[in-house]
Amino acid sequence: MSGTGGWRYVCASVPGVAHLADGLPCQDASAAHWLQSSDAASTLLLAVADGAGSATQSGVGAALACQTLLAELARWCPQPALDWTPAVAERALYQVQAALAQQAAQSRLPIREFACTLLGAALTEDRALFLQIGDGVIVIGTADGYRPVFWPQGGEYPNETHFVTDPTAAARLECCLLTEPVAEVALLSDGLQSLALHYHSRQAHLPFFRPLFQRLRDYPATGDLAELTTALERFLSGPAINQRTHDDKTLILAVRDADAG
Repeated sequence: MSGTGGWRYVCASVPGVAHLADGLPCQDASAAHWLQSSDAASTLLLAVADGAGSATQSGVGAALACQTLLAELARWCPQPALDWTPAVAERALYQVQAALAQQAAQSRLPIREFACTLLGAALTEDRALFLQIGDGVIVIGTADGYRPVFWPQGGEYPNETHFVTDPTAAARLECCLLTEPVAEVALLSDGLQSLALHYHSRQAHLPFFRPLFQRLRDYPATGDLAELTTALERFLSGPAINQRTHDDKTLILAVRDADAG
């Protein structure tokens, strides 16, 4: 867990039981960074990526996509006159694709071997930018509960989705700009979708999110920063979760102090 700039956030990625059975590593990745700019404004940057199961280097691609996205957003955020438009997400996607293409060329592999989905968020005191390609979900807290920013992207067939390495990725990119404070946000890979979402109503499952956010808020500010991360990893690897999903699982939770800002 980390806490700074009025934010508390924790993230964890664990392999699914299917990968554990086959001796494969987790192909999900996540990244979080708090950015303090020169004008004393602060921005929380978050990313989650899920490597394609059919791609040989998807875990490498997922990690590189998260790192590149946050690096690109960190370059944009300190600008004195921020241009909060969908063009920001489009430029970030281009940089992610360029980084993956370079990695593929160095590895002498097709770029599709680094295929992954991508979720991203940049949150300041009074606005937020969210972007997504593929499945997984971003959920934010509102006065009425919790709601997904986008619905997970699916393909023509079950368990099919879209990836940042697809030729059509730019057309699939979803971007949302909010000019309001966001106090709670979660980013999660598709391994948790069946627990976190109501598919019939297309809503977030409140009993899944409420205790997790509350645990993060209640955790002592002076507590061991690694303890809550370990607890989240145990939760994601526990039987209650693994009975519902065999996929890799990644979850980022972030809450903003009520008196921050």
